[in-house]
Amino acid sequence: MGERTMSVRDVASDFDLIAAALAAAPPRETLSPAERRLLDHIPSGARTAIDVGCGDGLLTRAMARRGLSVLGVDVSAGMIELARARSRDAAGVVYRLADIMAAGGLLGTFDVVLSVAMVHHLPLREVVPALVRLVAPGGVLLVQDIMNRRGAHQLPVNIVAMGVRQARQLIAPSRITSHVAVAYHKHGAQEEYLDASMVAPTFAALLPAARVIRHLEWRYSVVWHAPAAA
Repeated sequence: MGERTMSVRDVASDFDLIAAALAAAPPRETLSPAERRLLDHIPSGARTAIDVGCGDGLLTRAMARRGLSVLGVDVSAGMIELARARSRDAAGVVYRLADIMAAGGLLGTFDVVLSVAMVHHLPLREVVPALVRLVAPGGVLLVQDIMNRRGAHQLPVNIVAMGVRQARQLIAPSRITSHVAVAYHKHGAQEEYLDASMVAPTFAALLPAARVIRHLEWRYSVVWHAPAAA
């Protein structure tokens, strides 16, 4: 069930290389449809947030623009450096090099705990509880990650998803350079993702009462609300 295939050191090294490639490319500030839908689940009364696996800070900044005080954390020093550089004019944002799985790595609790494209790097049975521990009473955990859709029966929906993606690229062309694409491809070749059919049962076991949403473009989201304080 999403067993880890790379060490934290290897993941950090890969993303240091990706950060170097991204630094030479125009920044992406437009959220994907799945990312926008995820942020729609932020409660109106939320004040604090943590972005776990923040990368270059795209979603960290997006949450800050909604009035939240946001801590972005990542295991890649290169990504933290890039996020700080791209967030110089962003208010309410702090970045920190941190591994939430490390001993003594607890960073407090937050009204919103968000993690996008990160949990597949770790065994889900370990990383999900670590994320839950960061959620303040009455807060929300928002997880989004990549999923596979394999098999002939998935061909029709995959064709539709590819068409939607290509249409979106025509409207708003990707700014991903060949160097960035190569860096991501090299890293992605070593990764494993949940199959679409396994997303709901996996998170039903890990987070009872969580809402699971499967998106068209090979992403899923999980929304879980922590019980309010007694």
